[in-house]
Amino acid sequence: MWARLRRRHFDSRPLAWQFAAVLLLPALLAAAGLRWGLQVSGGLVGAVLVTAALCAAVSAALAHRVGQSIRQLTAATQQVRRSAAVDDTNLPLQTGSAELQRASAGLRRLIEVWRRRHRDLLAQTESLGQRLALRTHELSTLQDLSIGLASKTELHELIAEALGALEQTMAYSSASVWSRTARDEGGQVVLMGYRQHEDSDAPVPSEDLTGMRLSRANLQHYEHIERDCAPIVENHVRQSLLSWLWSWLSDDARTSGLYRSTKAWMAVPLQSRESVLGVLRVDHEEPDFFDEERVRLLTAVGSQTGLAMRHAQLLSQQRDQAIVAERNRIARDLHDAVSQTLFAANVIAGTLGRLAERLVRIDPSASALQQQAEALERLNKGALSEMRLLMFELRPDALQHLPLAELLQHAIDALAGRGDIEVSHRLAREDRLPSAIRIHLYRIVQEALSNIGRHSGASHAVIEWIVPEHGVGGRLRIADDGHGFDPGVSPPGHFGLRNMAERAAEIGATWHITSGPDEGTEIRLELT
Repeated sequence: MWARLRRRHFDSRPLAWQFAAVLLLPALLAAAGLRWGLQVSGGLVGAVLVTAALCAAVSAALAHRVGQSIRQLTAATQQVRRSAAVDDTNLPLQTGSAELQRASAGLRRLIEVWRRRHRDLLAQTESLGQRLALRTHELSTLQDLSIGLASKTELHELIAEALGALEQTMAYSSASVWSRTARDEGGQVVLMGYRQHEDSDAPVPSEDLTGMRLSRANLQHYEHIERDCAPIVENHVRQSLLSWLWSWLSDDARTSGLYRSTKAWMAVPLQSRESVLGVLRVDHEEPDFFDEERVRLLTAVGSQTGLAMRHAQLLSQQRDQAIVAERNRIARDLHDAVSQTLFAANVIAGTLGRLAERLVRIDPSASALQQQAEALERLNKGALSEMRLLMFELRPDALQHLPLAELLQHAIDALAGRGDIEVSHRLAREDRLPSAIRIHLYRIVQEALSNIGRHSGASHAVIEWIVPEHGVGGRLRIADDGHGFDPGVSPPGHFGLRNMAERAAEIGATWHITSGPDEGTEIRLELT
């Protein structure tokens, strides 16, 4: 009960009132005891009361001052609580007493610590928000990339889709994709696709670099990635002036211009399981650009692109197998139906020719019938040769495995089968050439013989394929005695000569054509 009364009538009062009550109440009790108990004179009692009053007044003043300081601290604390962490509002430093000064200084330090922690928390929250937005954007990009890659079946479309998605997520000076032309045969590493930023300091190529080979300096990096199936990160590209000049003079790959201004680069394998299908390289003009987050993003893009490339390869193989199966079916049908019919017609035409020859011996006026029978026989022989060549063309495996001499013999027989052009040939039986080069040479001869049969008006043609006794390569010569033409003038819509020249350049052969009006035509090709 006493505690409840104290809280109600004493603790709830102002501090000055409490000080005054604590001093005056004992003084009044003491004065009453002196006056009525001890019969002390009124003057002494009055002095006691005056002294007590003065002490109470002084104590009340001090208590009021302390209370005022506490109220100021309370008001300042509420204001700080409502203010932002970056606000400079702070508690006033109280100088009324040493205790108040220490208490206010401690509160000020506590508030400063709270503000620093609050600022750090805001900074961390902002950083986490930015990272969250970045991760969300990366995930969205990877999702869009997956959807885009799933809709593409052509390799170049896949590469363009991957480079475009990467450009939306990461700033770079250039990005390129490299791959081998024929992995099973150790093909050359060529540029499959590339993209440059418009603000890059690197010179913009004046021609399309797609399909061009990788430089010797970068080929080692490609082979390292291909062997280890692991990315390479180079954040500090340093090259002395002498080494840069030497590489500029000695490296004849035009693709090297994409990397002249590179200060940092990263290359990731485009792989499916254990097979590396290519390499994605990203370059930047700032050092230390590829941090852990960018490395993770590029690795994810490379993984997605590698899977899509493998899927495209499988689809391409499936299409090729379907095409081969359909060609084989057509070849079988032609052999079982049309070819047998042409063979029978050729036998009948030969029989008619021999009968017409006997008839001419009896009746010379039947010579016209003999000429028609011989023409019919030539036409049937030409049709049969063309049919055999067509069935041969429908089986691409035959082109890859037959020697070059047998390949050329089929094309020669097709031309000779027409009967109006005499064809002489000399073909070396030795064959040490890769299948890809054999097919290119066969296509060149096929195109040349087709031009002779359709455009030259020749009566005689010569085909020679000579192979040296030692080493590889050979010399090819195709000549006719036809009308000839001006090699410097290419008629519109005719691409045969250009196709032959491009095929010769692709296999590294030298190509030369000699012709003129009424001088015939000669084509020479030398492969070393």
